[in-house]
Amino acid sequence: MKKLFICLFAAAMSLAAGEASAQEKTACDAPEKGWWLGGEVGFWHTNQDGLGTNSFTLSPEVGYDFNKRWAIGVGIGYAIVSAEVVGSEPERANIFLFAPYARWKYCNTGRVSLFLDGGLGLAGGDMDGVKVGIQPGLAVRVSKHVRFQAHLGFLGYCSNYFNDGVDDSEGFGLRFSSSDLKFGFYYTF
Repeated sequence: MKKLFICLFAAAMSLAAGEASAQEKTACDAPEKGWWLGGEVGFWHTNQDGLGTNSFTLSPEVGYDFNKRWAIGVGIGYAIVSAEVVGSEPERANIFLFAPYARWKYCNTGRVSLFLDGGLGLAGGDMDGVKVGIQPGLAVRVSKHVRFQAHLGFLGYCSNYFNDGVDDSEGFGLRFSSSDLKFGFYYTF
């Protein structure tokens, strides 16, 4: 998974280098402001010491770009976590997620932008918790209205917050692992 992200990141950077030299506006240039709709999907599987865990997350999002640098958004999601010890019945948890954030796009080069999402995450249901922090990301615009996006990592504070099957106890710091990798698809109006 890390190799896939590195390959996608390298491809995006080479695309950005080619786009940076072009000064004219094209049909694929991002609008200065407007609404967007999309979301992220995540799946994570672990198997350690006879305990198998699967999680699936679906998180639709809506947001608004104020200009080329700033945007706000909110993700409202649902996750299912299933854990099974060898030889016993699986346990299942249903989790609802609410995550408002502000986005700062610190690097815009044609079709590619690098950004930081700073926000709050709330989880409730069979597992609950809160997180506050920053997630770095990369967006690649493939047409005037369509972009693909990826997040990797987290810097901040978590208190029993659901993170794709990993129940973090209370703590703070930097986490940069493949379990934090999420891909999304967005449509800009």
